[in-house]
Amino acid sequence: MSIDRRQAAARFRQGVVMMLALLAAAPAVAQAADGAPLLRLAQATDQTTTQSSPPPVSTTRAPTALTQTCLFGCSSQFSACQNTCITTGLGTTVIPSQTTVGTTSVPLQCQNNCSTQQTACQRNCNLGP
Repeated sequence: MSIDRRQAAARFRQGVVMMLALLAAAPAVAQAADGAPLLRLAQATDQTTTQSSPPPVSTTRAPTALTQTCLFGCSSQFSACQNTCITTGLGTTVIPSQTTVGTTSVPLQCQNNCSTQQTACQRNCNLGP
């Protein structure tokens, strides 16, 4: 009995090998009457998986001397802006602070405006030409 099982298993394997050989020889894509693809067999090469994709493009630029100079200018501008936020005994600034955000005599708002202006300046430096 065990010989019959071995023979049956060998015939089964031969049949599987034969089926795989037939599938490999079959066309990669069957076409419908209108020309639309019906089936893509496993043996067909998919171009999207065999080609390597390029590395992702970095959205951040390497700092240049021009960018560093611009950022230094932002820091200097921020320091000058903060100097106008000095509080008097009346709870206002010595002089009204004028920034790209607006004009204020409230010390806390003055500091917030200076920070917002600095952030915008740094963003513009990083965008560059």
